[in-house]
Amino acid sequence: MNALAKNKFVSSLAILAIATSAVFAPDAVILLVGVAAVIFLILHFPFFGIAAIVVAAFLGEFGRVEFAGFSFLILDIVAISTFAIWILRKMWRKEKIIFDQVGVALLIFWGIAILSLIFGSFELANDEVRFAFLRLLRFVGISGMFFVARDLPKKMNRKADDFLIFGGTIFALAGFILLRMIPDFESAGLAELGWDPHIGRLTGTFLDPNFAAGAFAFLLALVGGKFLGERKLGRKILFLISGGILGIALILTFSRSGLLALGISGLILGIFVERKILLAMLVVGFLAISTSPRLAERIGEFGKSLDSLGGESVQVLDPTAQLRFESWWEGGRIFAENPVLGVGFGGYKFAQNFAAEDSHSATGSDASILNVAAETGIFGLSAFLFFLGNLIFASWRKKEFGFLAALGGILAHSVFVNSIFFAPIGLIFFLAAGLATKNYSK
Repeated sequence: MNALAKNKFVSSLAILAIATSAVFAPDAVILLVGVAAVIFLILHFPFFGIAAIVVAAFLGEFGRVEFAGFSFLILDIVAISTFAIWILRKMWRKEKIIFDQVGVALLIFWGIAILSLIFGSFELANDEVRFAFLRLLRFVGISGMFFVARDLPKKMNRKADDFLIFGGTIFALAGFILLRMIPDFESAGLAELGWDPHIGRLTGTFLDPNFAAGAFAFLLALVGGKFLGERKLGRKILFLISGGILGIALILTFSRSGLLALGISGLILGIFVERKILLAMLVVGFLAISTSPRLAERIGEFGKSLDSLGGESVQVLDPTAQLRFESWWEGGRIFAENPVLGVGFGGYKFAQNFAAEDSHSATGSDASILNVAAETGIFGLSAFLFFLGNLIFASWRKKEFGFLAALGGILAHSVFVNSIFFAPIGLIFFLAAGLATKNYSK
């Protein structure tokens, strides 16, 4: 049998095997063929991996797959595959991977996170260890986009930035459609599935207005930076349209943490790039509050909560703020009881007593920094702060003020919502961080 005949024979057997399997296990075949297709495209077209993870990120909960007792997001597969293929390609071609202070800081945090899970696993059941390991694997894949983005050819940098920004704009437009279709989560039956009963708030495909607002604020800061640095009128107009869509979407989330993030980002851009942004923020803010009673009410509730904390008012915390403070307290308790290496990365869910395990808020603290402290202890917290510090310094040195503003905003947002470790936001965060600090060591 010659080589051509052998190839035809093998191909026929493969097709027959797939067809037979499709009859008995169609879901498995679709998943495996899909994974194989993604791997093939990423291997041959590096930018496809970046494009695929951006699309997967903005699919949000609409990209969730249930398979063999596991529930995961499409972005998990795409991010892990993209990062793994990138490593294998570098090894196969014997290409050097350049690590600077920022990259090394991230690697240190990975190492401590792995160590924390190893020690924490002794207190967990087998299925709990599996859950925590998968969360660690997801985080490595998502944060690995930092290295992948830095390794993109120079000609692809602008394309990746544009894809991220305009992909986010489409995400906002999809949010408008979903708000129209599902204005009330409780009436739609989503509250029974563990989601908060959001009414009249834009949630996007994340099905959560606070996470959606964090993404919008982050993207708006990137758009602001690009707009201020762009010289071509056509692109400035496109950025202006994109920013307008994202801004309206952010307002319709009625998220106080999202508005705070936008305010911090605007202050950074206004102080270090263009003072007129501060005036624009005041005008837009005044118009938004004066035309939206609900937005004014939400901001008023925030002010009353601050007064309560300062002892200047008898006003009690609103229910949302009360739950948030209880979550912070729980995260602090877990950290205090496990100060060295925490309960293990991904193990927060099994150490907390705050939320029911079937709730979507059960897997971490409402504050990203507290979440890091509780899961990885003082060593992990120090490593993560070291990474963030280096990231801020690198952004400043490279004068990437758009990303610096986005970073400041998302850090403020992550005090109230665990946004940095929310997979879709984490993915666009690390991707943007890699693009912004590329060639920093040079």
